[in-house]
Amino acid sequence: MLKSLTVAAVFVLSFACADLVCAQTGGTSKSQPLALTNHSNDAAASRPVEKVVTPEARAAAKKLYKEGVKYGLAGLFPQAAATLEKVVALDPQFADAYFALGHAYFDMKRWADAAKNLDRALELNPKDVEAQDRLSFARTMLQPYGGGTKPIFVRPARTVEQKSVQLRTAEQKSVEPKPVEPKQVASTQQPVGSPVSVATKAPTPPSVDKEEEDVPDTKTNIDQTALTRIYRIGANDVLDIRVSDSTSSQSTLFTVTPTGFLEHPLLGEPMQVGGLTVEEVTTRIESDLKRRALDNTKVTVGVRDYASHAILVSGLVKDPGTKILRREAIPLYVVVADAQPLPEAARVTVMRNESNQLFEIELTQASDMNLLVRPGDVVTLHANATQFLYVGGEVKFPGEKTYRRGLTLTQAIIAAGGLVEKPKEARLGRDDGRGFLIVTKFKLKDIESGKVPDPLVRPGDRITVVK
Repeated sequence: MLKSLTVAAVFVLSFACADLVCAQTGGTSKSQPLALTNHSNDAAASRPVEKVVTPEARAAAKKLYKEGVKYGLAGLFPQAAATLEKVVALDPQFADAYFALGHAYFDMKRWADAAKNLDRALELNPKDVEAQDRLSFARTMLQPYGGGTKPIFVRPARTVEQKSVQLRTAEQKSVEPKPVEPKQVASTQQPVGSPVSVATKAPTPPSVDKEEEDVPDTKTNIDQTALTRIYRIGANDVLDIRVSDSTSSQSTLFTVTPTGFLEHPLLGEPMQVGGLTVEEVTTRIESDLKRRALDNTKVTVGVRDYASHAILVSGLVKDPGTKILRREAIPLYVVVADAQPLPEAARVTVMRNESNQLFEIELTQASDMNLLVRPGDVVTLHANATQFLYVGGEVKFPGEKTYRRGLTLTQAIIAAGGLVEKPKEARLGRDDGRGFLIVTKFKLKDIESGKVPDPLVRPGDRITVVK
């Protein structure tokens, strides 16, 4: 009994000693697992209480900020960092000051200090994409190398402008609908005897044929129409950039480089503008100038000379050659009207090199002429291809007849010399697109009396008039 009490006392004493040691060292005991759940509040508890900034302190911080930026522009990064540390001490809510301070440490390759201040800049301004990029790169440089502390060298993060261009391209590819193909040309416009693709839509029976009137896709039209209202800057475009407080007598015209960069004397480094609108370029220049302590500077950007959005027009037109678009896309009928088609022109093809697509459209088909032409497209006007249909049976001149758009069954019979005696029926045979012939019978008396509509015929149709 005495031995068991002694053992129990030893256990109690050991637990008490363990708790005492943990209390003295700031640690935790295994006998107190609840203490482990308090770490989530440590960061919030350790964050300093934000002080109220007086107008005088804010004004002094703004003045010092301009000095710090000047040091940075001069390449004096230690002096810039020292000055900007005073700025954030005066005004802890100054987001641009934290960004500039992080930038200075970034240029000195002090990655930990850069990451700390850039992270604070993002807390104050979560939409600062450039701060996100630099913070990501700084953190990457802090990653261990082979278990040691040597930083890993990686390709610098893409600039904000490059990322926005790539995101925009991805969005266009994923959201932009496929161009509305103005009918499957292979099934309606190909010469007689040519093979018909199995994937081609089977033609509507002649009794309900309405010349393949396609129902326009409203969503597609809305999405593509937006392209006719914007212009994205490209290589060799000439921009007119005017800065409100600039006293320079230099020209305001600047040519975008072949790689899509803008070089301007007020910018610290070339800016990627390829793929951006003039509004986006204006915002980026003003933001850059603001960070260089050029506040209240108004920037106006316009396109003086358009050069990047080119198409080629050829064929039966009076004015062939290269044409420059002033929008991301314009309707085909505008391109054709500007090129002045010749009288013999009857159809137009649009080769889209970007997606390796070919559109073939008849000039008389108004709805199809709304197809949007994009930069890089090749537009060619052609004469109408001669197509035929075949009439036989009880007609005066059976054989091969020339097809024209809008030709009806009775018109084809008249072109064959008219009826012999008094046949009662016309049989219209048509390829279904898979090599099989579909025959539809029409009572001539019903057509003449108006009980049934006079059906339209197509190239390659076989008409047989029987008694």
